[in-house]
Amino acid sequence: MRLYKYTAYNMDGKRFAGKQSATDEEAFREEMKEKALFLVECREIEKIVKKSERLLGKEVPEFSRNMGTLLTAGIPLAQTLEALRGENKNAKLRRMYDKLFQYVNEGVLFSEAMRIQTEVFPPLLVNMVAAAEETGKLGASMMQASEYYEKQYQLQSKVRSSLAYPVFLLALSVVIMMGIFTFIIPYFTDIVGGSAITGLTAVFMKISSVLRENILFISLGFVFLVALVISLVQKPPIRLKIDQGILSVPKIGDLFEVIYTARFSQTMAYLYMSDVSIVDALRNTKHAIGNTYVVSQFDHMINQVTSGLMLSEAILEVKGLQNSIKWPIKIGEESGDLANMLLSTSESLTAESERAADKLTSFLGPVMIIILGIFIGMIMISVFMPILNMYQGIGGEYNI
Repeated sequence: MRLYKYTAYNMDGKRFAGKQSATDEEAFREEMKEKALFLVECREIEKIVKKSERLLGKEVPEFSRNMGTLLTAGIPLAQTLEALRGENKNAKLRRMYDKLFQYVNEGVLFSEAMRIQTEVFPPLLVNMVAAAEETGKLGASMMQASEYYEKQYQLQSKVRSSLAYPVFLLALSVVIMMGIFTFIIPYFTDIVGGSAITGLTAVFMKISSVLRENILFISLGFVFLVALVISLVQKPPIRLKIDQGILSVPKIGDLFEVIYTARFSQTMAYLYMSDVSIVDALRNTKHAIGNTYVVSQFDHMINQVTSGLMLSEAILEVKGLQNSIKWPIKIGEESGDLANMLLSTSESLTAESERAADKLTSFLGPVMIIILGIFIGMIMISVFMPILNMYQGIGGEYNI
């Protein structure tokens, strides 16, 4: 995204001047044509900030809460930004507030000033602000955004902490196995000698020998493999297959299905409360799901809703969301209280996803320990069996 300063005229000769963001100059000129404006001046004045400037973790709800608190107290937008940039000690946040203050002072809409810094703010937050500017409820919308992003952050933290223990056990298993193959098995090889090694023991000894002799190449190969996997995962077709496969994994798929449904309900609820239309809310909600396979089905659902089909019916065709979401939506559509129905449903699903994450942890932890124990047991048996056979041979030779 880039920021352009422009001067243009419409068919009546009225002059328009200002700043606007676009992906490139060609896209900007096309947008001006759609508005029936004739450009006489177009100049790029600033490029979008780096990804390192992006708001992370609790920074998004804190930003929304700070803005909402001051705006709902009746403080004008420019003064709110000036106050927040003055009291902020974080250099990254101070730069962000400085740019927002500068753009707003120059007459740029607050949502447009946020959109210019596309790598800083989540697109969903920008769209919520844009809708609030049209209704004049910016302060209330920022407070709602704060509550929404705080709940999203808490849910993500809960899931990550629940999955951290199995991942730690997996990493520990790899380290222990590498240690055994690198240090322990060679020691026993020296004791029993090559002649006593057969069967499974010979296989483990060979693995140990290969690891010790090619540790540098294996390490480089592992790093290359990780980089290759990361690169492939980022490709849309592969990412789509992976996200689809995740939903098919027992227990894990069920957990993520609950999480995606909770995100859908919560995001739709807050957008609807911000006076965003159903269709626009669906277009924004798909960016908050976090699964490309689920998101790929949204366009069809949006087309159905646009054609007049009720959301409660259209959503049934979306795989990756729980079908039970239909009934709260249906009741909300009939009662005219869709936002509150979705919000209460999201709270219930969030609690369910937290319980599911706890169950997953309690299941994966013992499984990982059992698998680690089996592998270590196999290695120890393969190592000690030649020693035991050697001592039995010595005992038989001397009639012990």
